[in-house]
Amino acid sequence: MNNLLKCEMYKLWHNRSFWVMLLFSIVLESLMILDSHVVALTSGLFYASLYNMPLLYLLITIFAALFVGEDFVNRTLHSFISAGHRRGAVMVAKMVTYLVASVLILLVPLIIDGFAGTFASLKFANVSAMKMLSDCLVVLFSILAMGMLPLLASFFFRDVGKTLLIPMIAFFLMIFILNGDSTKIFATILPMGQLRLLSVNQLPISNISVIGIDILWIVGMFAIAYIQFDKLDIK
Repeated sequence: MNNLLKCEMYKLWHNRSFWVMLLFSIVLESLMILDSHVVALTSGLFYASLYNMPLLYLLITIFAALFVGEDFVNRTLHSFISAGHRRGAVMVAKMVTYLVASVLILLVPLIIDGFAGTFASLKFANVSAMKMLSDCLVVLFSILAMGMLPLLASFFFRDVGKTLLIPMIAFFLMIFILNGDSTKIFATILPMGQLRLLSVNQLPISNISVIGIDILWIVGMFAIAYIQFDKLDIK
């Protein structure tokens, strides 16, 4: 497992797509934060940036297709299994590396905007330290849950095209649902909606409950992805 993780992390740090997605995320978030309406709705620059984070979901979808889907096309994961590594270890190593990349792609712009606001004499976040810590945990688990859908698509379809297309369709469906009449109900369940509600301090349930929902998403999608990967024909 350790060797697989080292191999995957090495590939990640030398993957041009990762750095392009990260840079694009920083630039795009910096442009969106200029919307004074969003800043007025939230408690500081950190939460204003968080309000826009769901729109960056497409970036980790694209990265999943390039980083995971492409490995199936090139039969890289097949070669790991043929070399004697357990399927579970191969999948966990790939999942951990991809989720680390997803967290960085979505979280780095959030942190940069928060500190940029502080240096510009604006508030990083107008909340207590304890609430800030609790909210950061929600953000982390929500990002992990969001990242599991493109990962599931990668292991389910095992190519680049469908891995890119299906999560994108799901993204626009979620946007449509979150703009419907029962917005808060669905937003509480969907990780993307949780971030938006958290940013404007309108979560109807506790942060612990939100994290519990995200863990269910993560475990459920991991289980489905593993079942599909276990059926992989390495010949």
